[in-house]
Amino acid sequence: AVVSTQSTGTEDISEDALIIRQKALAAAKNWCDSGCTDQSAAFLQSLFNHMNGGSCSSADEFCGECADRADSWFSARGNQLPCCVDDVVQKAIKAYDYVIENYEDVIEEARAAVQGGLSESAIAEAQEIAAELQAEFDCVAEVYNGNQPECTHA
Repeated sequence: AVVSTQSTGTEDISEDALIIRQKALAAAKNWCDSGCTDQSAAFLQSLFNHMNGGSCSSADEFCGECADRADSWFSARGNQLPCCVDDVVQKAIKAYDYVIENYEDVIEEARAAVQGGLSESAIAEAQEIAAELQAEFDCVAEVYNGNQPECTHA
C-alpha cells in the first residue's frame, strides 16, 4: 500500500498524491541510476524485431499474432523483461490496487458526473473503446504473467 490508512477525503487524497509523487521521483532516479533506460531500449528493440512480421506489423493491436510472437520471444533463449522494468510494473500494479481500494467511490462519482453530461451514443462509444482497451490490456497481461522474470523487488 502507498500509505497505511484508509483514505476518506480530500486531505487524504492530497497526502496520497504527495507520497505517490515522492515515490515516483525515487523510482525515476533509481531507473536512471541503474541504467534501466539502456536495458529497456535493448529489450524493446529485440522484442519488437522478433514481433515484427506476418500480421504483426502495427502497434495498434497486440492481441493475436503480436501476442503470440511476443510470447515466443520470451520462450526463446531465456529472454526476459529487465528486472528494473518489472520493478516499475510491480509498483504500478500496487499503486493501481491501492487507488481502487481507497478511491473507488470517488472514481465512480466522477464517472457518473461525466456520464451525466454525455449523450447515450457518446457513452456507448466510450464503453466500446474501454472494452477494446481492456481486451488489449488483458492480452498484454497474459503474456506478462506467463513470462514474469525472476527478480527480487525491494
